[in-house]
Amino acid sequence: MKVISLQSILLILLLSCNAPSNEKPKKEKENQPKKLVEKVDNQDILYRVKTTNKEDLEIFTNGIIPWISIKEPENYIDQLIGRDEIVLKQNEAILMIDYPLRQPIEIKIQSKDKEGFRRGELILQISQEYKRIYKEEEVSAKTKTIPLEKREGIINRNQTDGAYGIWGHDIEDLDLSRIFVHFRKNELPLLELYIES
Repeated sequence: MKVISLQSILLILLLSCNAPSNEKPKKEKENQPKKLVEKVDNQDILYRVKTTNKEDLEIFTNGIIPWISIKEPENYIDQLIGRDEIVLKQNEAILMIDYPLRQPIEIKIQSKDKEGFRRGELILQISQEYKRIYKEEEVSAKTKTIPLEKREGIINRNQTDGAYGIWGHDIEDLDLSRIFVHFRKNELPLLELYIES
């Protein structure tokens, strides 16, 4: 009687696992999840504000602040670099607002200019939408925002339970540094915001 060693059994099992299969391997693309929207191209729109303010120059020694206020962009619009430059040639787009919201929202926006969106116009529309969202949140929330002077410890905004579930930051804390534009096949461009807080 012939005795097969444990090592021999393991070797046989290992080789049988690597044996070629009769099945044809799936193409690599078939294993990839299908994309809902096909991206065609992308674009980055930067927001930079010139400053001569002494306190700002201590931090931003080159005289350029790399963002603009969401709450009050009109206070800085005259110093916005490239304010009147057309940065998006389409005159309609989808604005995605997801920070600091637990319920992100997509909003269709339209330029007043047939040539497309200018940098200054975009920040003003974004500001208007953020103000609307914060107002609707406060009206619809059962848990209201704790006033800044009554906050203890970390002074971040408490999470509220309104239509958007805003958490962490008051609108005064938010600044826009850039917009990442996703151009999509047969769709309006999607504007993804980079918010500093």
